[in-house]
Amino acid sequence: MSKPLLSIGIIFKNEIRCLERCLKSLQPLRDALPCELVMADTGATDGSREIAEKYADILFDFPWINDFSAARNSVMDRCSGTWYMTIDCDEWVDSNIEGYIKFLTTDKEFDFASVIIRNYNTPQLDADGGYSDFLAVRLLRLSSGVRYEGAIHEHWPYQGDLHTMLIRDAIFHHDGYVYQKKGDQKEKQERNMALLREQLEREPNDLIILTQCIESGSGLPEQEDYLRRAMAGVEEKWSQWELFGPVIYRYALRYAVGKNLPEAEQWLQTAEDMFPNSIFVRVEIAYLAFGFYWNKDDYAKSIYWGEKYIQGVDDYHAGKFNRADLLASSLYKTEARSQLSVASVLASGYLHEKEPEKCLRLMETFNGRKLDAKQAGDCARNLCNLHSHFQVDTAPLLLRLWKELSEPVPTQAQADQRRAGFLQVGAEMFEGVFIRSEETETDVVRHAYTAFLPMADECELGIAAQMLGTEDASALEVLLGKVKELEKLPGHALAHALRYGVRFPVQNRPLTIERMDILAGGIAQDRDELYGLVRQAGEKKLPDGIQELGWVRGLCMAALKMCPWKEIDGETGLMLSRAFARVERAYLPVCYASEILNRENLFLLPPLHRFGFYCAQAFDALDGGYAAGYVRLLREGLAVCEGVKDMVEFLINNTPELKNPSEELRSMAEQIRAVLSKFSPQDPAVQALKQSEAYQKVAYLIEGIAPPVTGGQMQ
Repeated sequence: MSKPLLSIGIIFKNEIRCLERCLKSLQPLRDALPCELVMADTGATDGSREIAEKYADILFDFPWINDFSAARNSVMDRCSGTWYMTIDCDEWVDSNIEGYIKFLTTDKEFDFASVIIRNYNTPQLDADGGYSDFLAVRLLRLSSGVRYEGAIHEHWPYQGDLHTMLIRDAIFHHDGYVYQKKGDQKEKQERNMALLREQLEREPNDLIILTQCIESGSGLPEQEDYLRRAMAGVEEKWSQWELFGPVIYRYALRYAVGKNLPEAEQWLQTAEDMFPNSIFVRVEIAYLAFGFYWNKDDYAKSIYWGEKYIQGVDDYHAGKFNRADLLASSLYKTEARSQLSVASVLASGYLHEKEPEKCLRLMETFNGRKLDAKQAGDCARNLCNLHSHFQVDTAPLLLRLWKELSEPVPTQAQADQRRAGFLQVGAEMFEGVFIRSEETETDVVRHAYTAFLPMADECELGIAAQMLGTEDASALEVLLGKVKELEKLPGHALAHALRYGVRFPVQNRPLTIERMDILAGGIAQDRDELYGLVRQAGEKKLPDGIQELGWVRGLCMAALKMCPWKEIDGETGLMLSRAFARVERAYLPVCYASEILNRENLFLLPPLHRFGFYCAQAFDALDGGYAAGYVRLLREGLAVCEGVKDMVEFLINNTPELKNPSEELRSMAEQIRAVLSKFSPQDPAVQALKQSEAYQKVAYLIEGIAPPVTGGQMQ
């Protein structure tokens, strides 16, 4: 083999997950240039060595001595190329290798070359997923004689004036952090920190070691001490303070914001004053500052830093920054997801500061295909606020974003999540409470829900917007018939149609009881609205059709379930109870055989229908002038449905016919109470007394809502 132009060095142990991927990614480079691959096995036991044997030109064993530099230098010692490149097993070379070929085949004065290392932190390994970038010197001229230093975080020694060339478009992708187990992380941290503490003790003023201590010591009690020592070193301008200063302040700001330290704002100002052009200040520190001031409701400062961040990310991707900055550490928050998150909140900041034009211009840069569910929801909220508070035409942007976020990019599942996030926030604009609150705000020029009018042919919110602007029953029926998924129609829009006399369910579109309950539950989010519909149903003749009767039943059931019986006023509570009893009186005989509707077989009914059976009879008794029977039947209903205790207690305490019993009944109750006090509850005479007609007339005055007892058993 002739002398290689490039030697590629790798050390490995148990890397069966990713080793072959790494080696395969190197093959195009090996095919394009004279290369040799030199690999050191530091103790593999998982089959990694067998994979290495298929690819390596030189493969040897290196007994592990807890020193990464020693292992890497042993590889370099066996290389014979003009240039040397190092790569880790959990990395792989990007398919674009033109930059390597151009650099290696052109004689330059450089002795070193750097590449971008892209660290992924989610399994979504693409430009939209979470990742960080840093610049790493990964190629050197072997004749330079430079060797690795450092037992961990090993590196070739470099200074600020290092002659290093960045190979354009050269990216090493890295996903090792994604698959690192929690136990392995702790073990690695303990190993690294033990070595770093020793190094720091020998060289206490070394900013490289302090930065490594900060990075490796995340979550440890001493991390704050490392941060403060490092910042002091930067201010005193220790060696390489300009290179490592922005990174140190980046970590300091992260820590200060996370711990709510009072120094956060001071450190932020120091970082901006000392390193205004650093990409770490313009991107990561700007990102932190944006959130910091947003949480303090300081929208002006938040906007300042948000704009700085957006410009910083744009400059980063355009290469308009000092690439040497990335030699110090990884740069985070440059991916599309972070940029969109800031932009969507920044748009809201512009609205806070009454700058709708800036909000609109920023949102016009959004690509709906790249939004996640939360960002899509933020877009919906901002568009609605733009529409309702300012005379801005949001229709073109709304329709464009809706079309984009609906496209199955990168998958249909993600498109569905985006749509759901958008619609969920949009539906908030249709809530009755929200709409009524808009009417009290002086700066609202039109209801927010009307922003969705252009989407009448696109989704249920568009139809709902049209419905809320219509009062004609026949027109509302037509619109309701267009709704494909009733569950996605805002409850307020359905309630609006019902208030104006629309028959429901829509003709020829029958609903199951389960779907009726879901729709009624949607209306129940607005208590007053639901009560109004129940009152309206109670004042009308009950429908003959089983579907419409089932729907009224659903409204009454929803009202009973969500009613705060301990707080509701007497008139409303009695209205709901009577409506429920009235509907149950009509509904039960239609849906259940007569053989079931008796006391012995009621166990076959659902609990609320069991209570409904007794509740209907109770109000019949009350209306017939039999107050004692009313109470007895309510108590029997409670015995078969314990969940209605609060409702029964409410009725006992608020039914007018029970509030002022006659003097005769009061006297009778006192006499019976006196007799009962003289006997054991188990005495047969007590049981006989409780079965008497006299006792039943005054039982509610003696026992309250406790279920009636016969023979010692709950009936």
